[in-house]
Amino acid sequence: MREPLQQSRDDAYERPNQPWVCGLSAEGSPCPMGPGRRGRCPSATACHPVLEGDRWRCNRSALRGGVCEEGPTPDGECCHLYQCTPLRSLRSWRARFVVGCALAMLGALCIALSANWRNKILSPGPLAVQHAQLLERNGETVGCAGCHAAGDQSLGEWLWHVADDRLAEPSQTELCMECHAKQIPRAWATAAHNVDPARLLPTEGSDDFAAPRRVDPHQALACATCHREHHGAEHDLTWMNDRACQACHREQIDSFTTDHPEFVDWPVKRRTRIAFDHAAHEAKHFPKEKQTFDCATCHQQGPEGDFQQTLGYNAACANCHDRDIGASWEAGVALFALPMLDVQALDEAGHRVGPWPEQASDEFDGALPPITKLLLASDPLGAKSLAKLGVNFDFFDIDVEDAEQMQAAADAVEATKSLYRGVLENGHTEVRRRVEVLLGREISTEELAPLVAHLPPEILSGFLKGRGETVSEGDARSAARQRVEGGGWFRDDLTLSIRYRATGHADRWATAWIEVLAEASSGPHAAIARPLLKKIMKPTAAGLCGQCHSVDSVADGEVEVHWLAKRADEVRSEWTRFSHRPHLVQSPVSPAAGADCRACHAIDAEAQVMASYLKDLPNDFQSGFTPMTRQDCAECHTPQAAGDSCLQCHKYHVE
Repeated sequence: MREPLQQSRDDAYERPNQPWVCGLSAEGSPCPMGPGRRGRCPSATACHPVLEGDRWRCNRSALRGGVCEEGPTPDGECCHLYQCTPLRSLRSWRARFVVGCALAMLGALCIALSANWRNKILSPGPLAVQHAQLLERNGETVGCAGCHAAGDQSLGEWLWHVADDRLAEPSQTELCMECHAKQIPRAWATAAHNVDPARLLPTEGSDDFAAPRRVDPHQALACATCHREHHGAEHDLTWMNDRACQACHREQIDSFTTDHPEFVDWPVKRRTRIAFDHAAHEAKHFPKEKQTFDCATCHQQGPEGDFQQTLGYNAACANCHDRDIGASWEAGVALFALPMLDVQALDEAGHRVGPWPEQASDEFDGALPPITKLLLASDPLGAKSLAKLGVNFDFFDIDVEDAEQMQAAADAVEATKSLYRGVLENGHTEVRRRVEVLLGREISTEELAPLVAHLPPEILSGFLKGRGETVSEGDARSAARQRVEGGGWFRDDLTLSIRYRATGHADRWATAWIEVLAEASSGPHAAIARPLLKKIMKPTAAGLCGQCHSVDSVADGEVEVHWLAKRADEVRSEWTRFSHRPHLVQSPVSPAAGADCRACHAIDAEAQVMASYLKDLPNDFQSGFTPMTRQDCAECHTPQAAGDSCLQCHKYHVE
């Protein structure tokens, strides 16, 4: 800040912090006091004369130039007066220059920030391809507002943010959710992993109950914490380095090989939807059929290669199971049936049964079909009798000496006759009405159609009166079944029942009634529907549905019957991702048949797999495979080989 010293000056004193300098500096004799702060010269004299006797003597020191040649005036005034026009200092000129440049720049900045193209100037870089269309479609000003609330605000509004930060709302994260609300639950958009923080806390009784895995599970995280934009069109918005993950997790993992916990129950979280024992099929069933047990027989790579899908019944199962299923349907399934009644005992107990076939009048015997019992539950009288006798009651168990049981039996008979008369008179409408009562909702014609399967109401005509036997028992049953060899309804006069002969596996009539039972099992008639569903889904029941198709209790007391194996669109692993495509070892001869599944999935011959399906708890099970270990993966997943970053296997967005 100091200008070069002038050789003509005797002193080197400068005032770099002052805006003014003496105007006589150029002459080499600046004013001794210098100009004031406002640029005024103080007009100082060179000395203060001293009176010696009757004469005035100059007392200017040698440092100031010595005694004046002219001397003081007769009246004692100094004859040398310092007075100048002060000049601005170099610092002052520099300051003015800087302020001028700053004002010019501020003006230019205000002009630029008020222009339509201002956002393009401020943009730190191009957007990724996923977001670039925001600018191309709407322009810079409107497009930026899609992610930044201030994108379309004026310069004055920007300046006002200093006093009122609410002008910056909604936040950038809230604007992200305007587009991504379907992918991420809005309630937990800023929560870690987008889940309820309670899910990130260890459960009571666990080893790490006192220390949550995350440093602060309740801390809100903005989307931009992980997703960094303006890094170019090819930038991967989902990429994060391991340090970003470690910033939140207490458990520090420096190496997958040495620090990562064991998998425990990964990848199996629940039993398979189709009950299947790999060990039993390998050791028993396939050898019995003289077939080679090969994974590719039932599993194949999905269209994109990421998922190993299970082939359908016709491709993987029909060759062995069609025979048994067909045999189980041979006798047909009873929809309606008349049990044997001790009509005389009922009459003596004061319960008039009314018309009842002579063939069905003897001692108490026989049970009502499960579907009949389900439909009886829609009638108050029928529900009352079922509550007393039990859902699985058989008329054989009626104690004629027990007045309450006799009353309940009479009520069951009356409710059954009311059901049969209703179907005879009203046809399919009666079935619809009763099913709607059971489910507590209306059902469509599309839902009703498989339940009745074109049942002709006239088939019940004369049913309660019975018919005389004209042929032998074997001939009668054979003739009735042959009339509906392709599937349908027939009347068995020997057993006094209306039966349905299914067409084979996945018969829509059978599956429709099972679905009705499953839905009714979570409603007001659950006490009746659940035992009936369990009865129909017994492994030995007609159709053998329960041998393979599992029944699960799910949320809110609901029951779900699984007709299909796991499919690609049902895979919803919460915390991890996995693709079979890069892991399959393909055979050079036959890629489809050469997938080496057992390299990772080793069958456990000792596992009691089928015992897991005796209950309806899908998460209480025993896997048919030995657990996978960390070392199985660590052989390939190293930094130098397949990589071991967190995001290779883990997802941040859980749901």
